[in-house]
Amino acid sequence: MILSSGQVIVVQVEVFSILLVTAGIFVFLFFVNSAITKSDPLAKPKGLVLIGMLYYEFIQGLTNDNMGKKTAVHYGPYIGAIAMFMAVSNLSGLIGLSQPTANYSVTLTLALITFFLIQSTKIHYNGVWGYIKGFFEPFAPFVVMNFFGLFAPLLSMSLRLFGNITSGGTLMQLFYLFTGFVSSFVPFIGDFNFIGVFLAPFLHSYFDIFSGLIQMYIFIMLTTIFIGNEIPQE
Repeated sequence: MILSSGQVIVVQVEVFSILLVTAGIFVFLFFVNSAITKSDPLAKPKGLVLIGMLYYEFIQGLTNDNMGKKTAVHYGPYIGAIAMFMAVSNLSGLIGLSQPTANYSVTLTLALITFFLIQSTKIHYNGVWGYIKGFFEPFAPFVVMNFFGLFAPLLSMSLRLFGNITSGGTLMQLFYLFTGFVSSFVPFIGDFNFIGVFLAPFLHSYFDIFSGLIQMYIFIMLTTIFIGNEIPQE
């Protein structure tokens, strides 16, 4: 995009992926909501209704176990939203999109939301003075370690998600380059990467599907645990 002043604004390709992923999720949720609305509450759930119920039970079970039932009611929708966004984003590479979570600004933003939720929960239950006092516990000199420890979840969660998704995509690119190079030596084949065609599905099943879903699960699990640790035990 070129402004009237002559400056060029470069829009990262992940922006379009985010828009497509978000639009896809909204369309899917629209059909799920429509199916649930029209379904018979006494009938056995199936199709989109069953998928919606299973997903709800998964998120509810996770948040209840790590945050308690009272708190889970408030944080459950957020956990469910980011879990769906990250899962679809991590899997979007399978259909040729540039994965949004392969951009550090995206993973950092997700981690920042979790970070602020952790701090707001701590302030809610301890008060502002109790929050500040916590930096000096158990002894005043620990303020330095406590301060840097404050940002540990932010860095670890954002870098872990970004690193795993980016490394998986990079390894697949190297794999296609290598198999394409080896295939070029086979007579009558030319530039057709026949080796990659046979081996790529197995690697994609790990780097894109398995790793993508695992990283999503780890992120939401850590989110619920970190927030749950700031909630007094009932």
